[in-house]
Amino acid sequence: MATTQFGQIATIGKLLRWAILIIGCALAAKSGFRRAGHKYKILTWADRAIIAFLLLFLISETWTIQPWLTSQKSISMILLYGCSFWVLWDYADHFSEQLLIHKLLQALGIIFTINLLSSFLLPNVLLAGRFRGLFDNPNNIGLILGLAIPLAAAQWLRTRERLFVAIVIIFSLNLVACGSRSPMLGIAVAMVAILISLLAKRPNQAIAISLLAMSALAFFIQTDFFTENIVRESTLTTASNRTYFWDLAKTYIAHRPDFGHGFGTETLIHKHYGIVLTDLQLRGHGVMSSYYGLAVQIGWPFTYCFFGLLWAFVVYCCVNYWRNYELVTLVASLASGLIICIFEPAIYAAGNIFCFLFWMILMLAVRRKCYQKWGLLP
Repeated sequence: MATTQFGQIATIGKLLRWAILIIGCALAAKSGFRRAGHKYKILTWADRAIIAFLLLFLISETWTIQPWLTSQKSISMILLYGCSFWVLWDYADHFSEQLLIHKLLQALGIIFTINLLSSFLLPNVLLAGRFRGLFDNPNNIGLILGLAIPLAAAQWLRTRERLFVAIVIIFSLNLVACGSRSPMLGIAVAMVAILISLLAKRPNQAIAISLLAMSALAFFIQTDFFTENIVRESTLTTASNRTYFWDLAKTYIAHRPDFGHGFGTETLIHKHYGIVLTDLQLRGHGVMSSYYGLAVQIGWPFTYCFFGLLWAFVVYCCVNYWRNYELVTLVASLASGLIICIFEPAIYAAGNIFCFLFWMILMLAVRRKCYQKWGLLP
């Protein structure tokens, strides 16, 4: 709701997301931060790493350029951690990981069906020639679907249920219509990992799906629609002007390379250095990259640690547990998200649905990995 093009609904959505995060953490506290039937006792390696970074975000208030904003953003990330790694973890314990994923995909399926139908009902569904539907920006569609499509496709390959075929089709139509390129790249990488894992369970199905996908892709890339709406050659070399934002980010980081400007300050970093984006004929949010954006906020060393740990977990699971289809599905979706983060400042914005989905999927991957190690899951 907070990313819709309708101002009043967006305002309500921004308030609701805070309410949801606060209520979620209150529920976690009321249940005693329960996991696997135990209270207060189970902290995984991921919890310790996340808590360390959350403390860093809070501590950065001592050197931030905007203390109030740093406090607000840090608290929102703490609330997000509580909701994803405790409330939803406990939900998965009570009802199952698959039910949580199914409910999520069904809800998103309804939203994006309505989003497609809006093209027949609303006058302002295009922005710069790209489909945005109910959203305020076409890239908001890509952010969500970059995580959701690998999950939905993997559920279809696992269950062969028609519902998931329909959801994948709806998601794909929205993604192609919005023309967001980085999610397409992320999804391609994720699907390669998922299909490799599927080879261990159903080799014939994996090979057939791979051949079908390559044939469809070979046809699609030869169409005028692909050239004009996806490739968009005039914006390809600059990644839709993102390279200019990245050059600005390098300049900002050079002023404070070790500890940054304080967590959450990316949104006002241009103003801090007297840069007016409209004077440079630029339009965008922050520095248009989660990697550069986090470095602006907390410096390069901690940024390397943050993303290094995430990528290490993804690669470790894909390489060492490639036969574990359920785990690979989750970490492949994370890989898609981390690729999207190269081009979008989204992973640390707690009110962004991409951020919520990413940390929920990370929780499910950590939960599955730990529970299998402890013998609680097959």
